[in-house]
Amino acid sequence: MLLSLLLMLACETATSTSYKTCSLNTPALAPASAMPGEQVVLTAQPLTEVWDTAVTVGAARAELVEVDRSTCDDCDDCRDTGGCSSCDDCEDCATPCDTCVQTLTFIVPDLGAGEWPVEIVNRHGRSERVLLTVLAVPTP
Repeated sequence: MLLSLLLMLACETATSTSYKTCSLNTPALAPASAMPGEQVVLTAQPLTEVWDTAVTVGAARAELVEVDRSTCDDCDDCRDTGGCSSCDDCEDCATPCDTCVQTLTFIVPDLGAGEWPVEIVNRHGRSERVLLTVLAVPTP
């Protein structure tokens, strides 16, 4: 009986966090071509944090340098007070969100020269794939 009670209490204290899943918009890459080891800035939304974001180039996972949402404070505040999620089009927040630019900087993995698909995955969902041209590393 005591064991059953303890198991019931343990089950009642478990919690989980859920996030609305959506599609990230199609990313833009700058530059659109780079050598392995170089940094590329990707613009997309909604972005989150480095710790919950993955960028793949082909099958290789890219090292993330930073996510910059520094121009998004007014937009985030408006969405919070308006009850809009990061995935929704929030009509009341159109003006403050117009200035919100979200970027993610990553390092091109060590891949052969050619065109490679780039995809972002974070807690909101995943993006469409865009192509990055990986340039050949010059030989000395």
